[in-house]
Formats: sequence, C-alpha cells, structure tokens
Amino acid sequence: MRQQLIDNPSTSSTRSARRRRGKGRASLQASTGCVSSRQVFQPTTRHQPKFTLTPVRKVVISLVMLAPMAALGTLCYALVENNLKLHQKNDELTGIANEVRTEIDLLSEEIETLQQRAGVVEGTATPKAGAAKVSSADSGKSEGNPASVSGGFETGGFEQSPSPRGGLAREADALDLLEDAKAQVPKLNKALESAAKPLEATLAAEAAYPNGLPMTGSLDISSEFGLRNNPFGGGGFEVHEGMDFIGNVGDIIAATGDGVVTLAGPNGGYGNTVTIDHGYGYETLYAHMSKVSVKVGDRIKRGQIVGHVGSTGRSSGPHLHYSLYKDKKAINPRQVMNIPKNVLAAGSR
Repeated sequence: MRQQLIDNPSTSSTRSARRRRGKGRASLQASTGCVSSRQVFQPTTRHQPKFTLTPVRKVVISLVMLAPMAALGTLCYALVENNLKLHQKNDELTGIANEVRTEIDLLSEEIETLQQRAGVVEGTATPKAGAAKVSSADSGKSEGNPASVSGGFETGGFEQSPSPRGGLAREADALDLLEDAKAQVPKLNKALESAAKPLEATLAAEAAYPNGLPMTGSLDISSEFGLRNNPFGGGGFEVHEGMDFIGNVGDIIAATGDGVVTLAGPNGGYGNTVTIDHGYGYETLYAHMSKVSVKVGDRIKRGQIVGHVGSTGRSSGPHLHYSLYKDKKAINPRQVMNIPKNVLAAGSR
C-alpha cells in the first residue's frame, strides 16, 4: 500500500496542489490584511495611566475652587463696609449742614435786630436761609368734616397753611443745605455793611445814654425829683432838680454813661462835684462828694468810679445828689434810670 501511494502520481500531485493553494491563500491574506473567518481576533490591551486623589491633590483642588469664592466674598464685604462709611459720612455732613443753616438763620435775625437798632429798616427782615415755618397755632383744621376743602380740592384733613404750597419735591440733602447757606452769606454781608456805620453811631449813643445807676448795691432814696419841703426847716418848699441817694462816707459813686468830665471839684452848695457831658444833649451831675476821683477832660465809661459819697456843701448828712439834664434842662432821673417803681423816697435829706 505504501508503495502504491508513493508510486501514485495523482495523489502526490493532489497534495502538492493543496499545499500551493494554502500558501497562495496565506500570501493573499497577508497582502490584503484579511483573515479567515476561522481565525479568532485577540484584542490588544493598552495600559491607561490611573489618576488617584491624594490628600495633597485634594487640598490643591479645594484651594483652586475656593480662591475665587473667597475673593468675591472679600470684595462684597469691602463694598458693604465702604457703603456704611459713606452713609455715616453723609449723616455727619448733613448734621454739619443743618448746624450751618441754623447759624445762618440766627445770624440773620441778629443782623435784623441790629438794623432796627441802627434805624436802617423798620419792621423788615433780612433774607433768611430757611423757609418760613408755620406753627400749629397759625394753621387750622376744618370742623365737622374729616376732609377739609381749600380751593375746591380735598386736602385729606391736613392743616391748612396761610400760604398754600404744593408740587413735587425731593428731600434736601447736605449739599443742598450748604449751597443754600453759601448763597445767603453775600446777602448777610451786604445787610451787615449797610447797618455798620449807622450801628456804630447807635451803639455810641446807647453807651452814652445815662440810664445806669450812680451807686452800687440796694438803693435807698431820701428825696425825689421835684417839689419838696425845705430839708433844713423853716417852712416853705423848694424845687429839687435831682434825686438824693443815702449812703455812707466813702461809698462808690459811678458814672451812669460814657462821656467826658466837664467839672471836677468844689461847686458851691453842691460841694465837691463831678459833671459829665454824655453827648446827644445829656449831662449828669454828682454832688456832695467826700472825694473826687477824676479830672476835667477825662473820658469816662459807664460804671467807672468818679468819686465817693460825702456830705460837702449844702447837705444834712452823707448822701449823693444826682441830677440829669437834657439840653441844659433838668429832667427826672427816673425817666431814664432803671429804678423799680416801688423804690420810693423815705423822706427829705
């Protein structure tokens, strides 16, 4: 059999043909990249690098995520704090502005008073920084109707102003108040300048006006101005051109107003005497002094010591005789001096 197979040329050729076909198919598959359906594909596995969260990496990631949030929080806090500071500064500025505006109003009133004293204006007011205020006493409410009517419009029970006002408006802030005060300053300066010179003359006249008291302490009057009994007896009457104030020898005698000394020394029945010319037609006389403390030509201020109580000249005891003259005519000192009406003469002296 073996010999038969070897010697059988057909069988050998058949095997050779199969081997050639197999090799050819393998070559074709290798060249084309195709594989037989009988072949099994084995997938190739690639090793991917693994990422693990270590504690350090967790901290880094947390910081990276939290940093923007922290920055935003810090910015918000700074904005809120800055806003609070701005509100506080605005409140402080508003308080200062209100104080300035109040001072402007007070200054305006004082200038008005000075103008009236100086005779510049009568019953008129200088410009004021604030608007006119209406008190509850000056305004009224309608009675019997909760909605009062004014000019055909219901006012909902609001108090009626003597000068009706309205319209849209916003609340004045600090800048508004300061601008208003700034605008009033030139007006006040002009008003003050207009009253300055007349006021100087008025103040000088007021200082010279002899309405002060010639003696300090409580007043004890012994003789009034006008007709009186003869203080030395013998009957009869005499015209007393002044007032007598009881005192002790050495008590202070003071000038009743600014002026210039025109007499300082003995003066007949008046004894040691001082006379002061106050200007504006006024003159005062201080008599019966124990001591004269000024000399002729001295400029005297109200309240300045001019001498001391005595009993020189025609006198029945220590006292001050005080006379007041207007345009060389004696007038009652009570008309000028602030002597209480209940302080009256106890008797003649």
